[in-house]
Amino acid sequence: MSSYYPHRPPHAASADELASRMQTNGAYRTPAAPAQQQPSALGWDQRPQQSQAQPQYQEPAIQQPAVMAQTTGTHWPQFVNNNRLIGALVAGFAATQLATMFGYWVYGLGIMETSLDFAMFNGMILTPSATANEANFASMQWWSGMGFHYFNGMVFALAYALIIFPWLGKTHTTSSNLARSLGMGMFLATASCGWWIPALHPESMIGIDPGFFSINLGWGTVLAVYLWHVVWSIALGLFFNPQD
Repeated sequence: MSSYYPHRPPHAASADELASRMQTNGAYRTPAAPAQQQPSALGWDQRPQQSQAQPQYQEPAIQQPAVMAQTTGTHWPQFVNNNRLIGALVAGFAATQLATMFGYWVYGLGIMETSLDFAMFNGMILTPSATANEANFASMQWWSGMGFHYFNGMVFALAYALIIFPWLGKTHTTSSNLARSLGMGMFLATASCGWWIPALHPESMIGIDPGFFSINLGWGTVLAVYLWHVVWSIALGLFFNPQD
């Protein structure tokens, strides 16, 4: 008897049914795990077994020197930041010294026919009765004027460092310190030409009436006075250079 039924659709086997049939008929077999190799009894055919653990990476040790290197020298800005009084005294002396040297050499620039001697000017104020013929008295006049000149330079430096500088606030750069000291120097130069020379050195002392803003002494003298204070203020700003 025929089992063919044309009205029935053909049966479609699923993937699971096909896999079960292949396993049943032996057409499909799961591969067995490879057998572990046994070491030879004689020992000459043994191979080193590789470790299953992965090696951990370790950073190479950095060799440290037995003695750490140290920076030599003195960091002057940091020293001044911690010792404002000493820094101001050193800066005032150094600035006055450099400016005084410039005053004696300024005639080499062709600005003045003579040197700019503030020590002599101060000596004329302290001892106005001295004459050129009295050698001992004139020497005392110069030395007293020089001492008073350095004293003034250091006092102005102390006023700048201990009063004006903190009042202006903190600073972090050398250029800002130079700008402050230049402002101080320009103020002193203006006071010198506008008041100090005309008021304290009348015609009877220097032979010429200074006039308004010391113009009668020549523009070379006025320019030399300003350059003198520029040198003083730059030296002051470089030596008194704290970094807050």
